[in-house]
Amino acid sequence: MTKYQKAIVIGRYQIYHKGHEQLTKQALEIADEVLVIVGSSFQSRNIRNPFKWTERAAMIAATLPESDQARLRFIPVRDYYDDTLWNADVRRQVGACVSEADQVALVGFKKDDTTYYLDNFPDWSMVEVESEFDIDATALRNQLFAAESAETALANIASRISIPVREFLNDWSNSSEYAVLKAEYAKIDQENQVYAGIPWDVISTTVDAVVTCNDHVLLGKRKNHPGKGLWAIPGGFLEKRESLLQGAIRELKEETSLNVPDASLRDCLQHVKVFSHPRRSCRGRVITHAHHFALATPWPDKTWPEIRAADDLETVAWIPIKQLPVLEEELFEDHFAILCNFLPIRA
Repeated sequence: MTKYQKAIVIGRYQIYHKGHEQLTKQALEIADEVLVIVGSSFQSRNIRNPFKWTERAAMIAATLPESDQARLRFIPVRDYYDDTLWNADVRRQVGACVSEADQVALVGFKKDDTTYYLDNFPDWSMVEVESEFDIDATALRNQLFAAESAETALANIASRISIPVREFLNDWSNSSEYAVLKAEYAKIDQENQVYAGIPWDVISTTVDAVVTCNDHVLLGKRKNHPGKGLWAIPGGFLEKRESLLQGAIRELKEETSLNVPDASLRDCLQHVKVFSHPRRSCRGRVITHAHHFALATPWPDKTWPEIRAADDLETVAWIPIKQLPVLEEELFEDHFAILCNFLPIRA
């Protein structure tokens, strides 16, 4: 007889390892059905989020017998970089799966400050588990991308993952996605070596320009790693002798050659918001100041200002705002979340 009708486990599962397995098995022991919250869903691939949520669900299911697989329900949740929004989405999706009569348990272990979210759901009975393993998924991913070959990497992490996960990773290592992320990891690691030995945390400041006109937003495809080939908001690093607004306009012009006078851009500035989540970027701690410029609507002659890709972008385009949800998994890092803060997007 199980004590609970529903048990909840929460994780990103990038990579699914034996520590995660321990929680899943404990949840299956105490409940009729297990709701698996898969975080960081609907993101473009990067070295922190290499696997789609469906791939992670497949990894998890592969470690269990079919009888237990049938008792799992996967719930994908995107990153909002805002605890209030993220908590509300988790509650909404869980609420659709449980009845008022259900006894609900939240199964987890509080390993460090990254598991603070376990305290955000006091309505569920907390079942705290003492971990049998000391495994860091970040370290596993680093080995996967830093090793000379996937074979070497998988041999190094074999004791921390189950055989079905290793088989999945072995197959995935033959994909083009693995090759791209391996190159991205090398690029970021090379750039970070510049700061090696500095006895304090390096915090970078960037500026972004969200430009809208005629119900479209100006985006560009990145030319280089990280995020090569992904759509992004025009922007870049702030220079030491410029204001935030000056930097945003400079980066906008450098990357898109937007044919609008600086004075006109200053006049149509609507909002400036800071995005400072500590894990918003794979490049390290990067705090960005996003500026929303709403150009006159309709633009003269019912066209858009002239644009041309330059600098770090391979192409630029005016994208219909209503099309952005379809592009969510093709946007760089947290840029979809940034756009949602400024624009009427229904994700």
